[in-house]
Amino acid sequence: MASIVERKDLCVRKERPIKVLQYGEGNFLRAFVDYGLDVANEKGKFDGNIAIVTPTPSNDHNRKLLKFFREQDNFYTVCLRGKKNGQPYQENRVITSVEKVVSSYDDFDEYMALAEIDSLEYVVSNTTEAGIVYEDSDKFEDKPAAHFPAKLTQFLYRRYEHFKGKGKGLTMLPVELIDHNGEALLDCVKRYIDLWKLPAEFKTWVEKECSFVSTLVDRIVPGFPRGKEEALAKELGYTDNLLDEAEPFGLWVIGDEQLRSTFDIGGDWLSVEYTNKIEVYKERKVRILNGAHTSMVLGAYLAGFNYVGDCMADEDVRRQLDQSVFGEIVPTVHLPREQAESFARAVFERFENPFVKHALLSISLNSISKWRARVLPSLKDSLAATKKLPKWLTYSLAALLAFYRTTEKGANCLIGHRGNETYEIHDDAEKLDFIAANAGKSTEEYAKAVLSEANWWGEDLTKVPDFLDEVVKHLKGIESQGAKAYIKALGA
Repeated sequence: MASIVERKDLCVRKERPIKVLQYGEGNFLRAFVDYGLDVANEKGKFDGNIAIVTPTPSNDHNRKLLKFFREQDNFYTVCLRGKKNGQPYQENRVITSVEKVVSSYDDFDEYMALAEIDSLEYVVSNTTEAGIVYEDSDKFEDKPAAHFPAKLTQFLYRRYEHFKGKGKGLTMLPVELIDHNGEALLDCVKRYIDLWKLPAEFKTWVEKECSFVSTLVDRIVPGFPRGKEEALAKELGYTDNLLDEAEPFGLWVIGDEQLRSTFDIGGDWLSVEYTNKIEVYKERKVRILNGAHTSMVLGAYLAGFNYVGDCMADEDVRRQLDQSVFGEIVPTVHLPREQAESFARAVFERFENPFVKHALLSISLNSISKWRARVLPSLKDSLAATKKLPKWLTYSLAALLAFYRTTEKGANCLIGHRGNETYEIHDDAEKLDFIAANAGKSTEEYAKAVLSEANWWGEDLTKVPDFLDEVVKHLKGIESQGAKAYIKALGA
């Protein structure tokens, strides 16, 4: 079978200026940013190619990826699989907009030379949540500096010197999943400028000519479709060692409304929102998408389900999600109701994706801190607005207590029981120790002990009127009737 690069009908790279420098060659950026820009190029909304920089030291994994990029002349396929507008959706797109792929370690001089490209305008990065950090062990003379913000500072200084400080600033669009990622990146760059005693004029150039824009991204990207590559090669008619699989849904929230006119790359292929209130969009995602997961999965697992898709196909669990998301969570989101409901419907489509098997146990990790961040704010806002406890969000804490309730310890986990099966419960060690020490007490004592842990929840939840009594009632119902029967009765 032909390789992708032999498909001359598909692998056609138009001559365009390099406008985007991308730190990171991973699956997410390739199926999200590179995909979005590639379609925008085709639609005439963007006219620019991409230079990818691998930001980590050479290892077997990224050496293999670099080899594949070279062999395939930087072409690769993004396969979208899922539901779109209520219908099954599949798309195979060859990405043609990646012009260069260089290693910041093995090709340092070539990497730094990218700073001198006149047409360069944007810097995108995804160096994991731990990537935007400042370490005073980084040195300006390192080739390159170890940490991403230090690498970026070196790169910006090279650009500043080359253009003699006459404009040519860049717009940074980090997608690392931390709060205020743009502000955090700028803070690190400024600290490196001070550490390395670089000229004050350079610091002024960074502050006035460059932009560090916070962003929020959302797309599930399983990546290389292991186990399905042969079937996909047959479907595509060629082999591709850089295949990248993702869901159709994609959202990029960019925290600068002015970029709408210069970086207008969205459409029905990738939803892009430009806003100066990015925190509202984060709230929407955390409360609706993450909150739906966290409030549903623990009880659903105890009810006998293993995957999100199975839950969506069950009448009772689906009713729980409908009632909790649209009745209890959506009204608390600080956006117009129509926007919040539209996002919720898109979330449900994603949960129903037949191509993604999302295990409930993988979502269950660290559920205590997740419940505090994802569910508690909605519960409190709902209580304040309606003067009554929201049924399902209150139940969700009881489901957490039921899921965690065990005295049996494993290796860095607790061992729970579902019928004749066992499952692992993973959370902070001190939390698991506390649970194990209290799980054998009466239901009332166990629930009171957990809800009283103010350092877990940010407050003593037993002080919320009637909350402890309602949680205990739900917990007893789960344990006496079984989770499946209790969910059915509660939703009736």
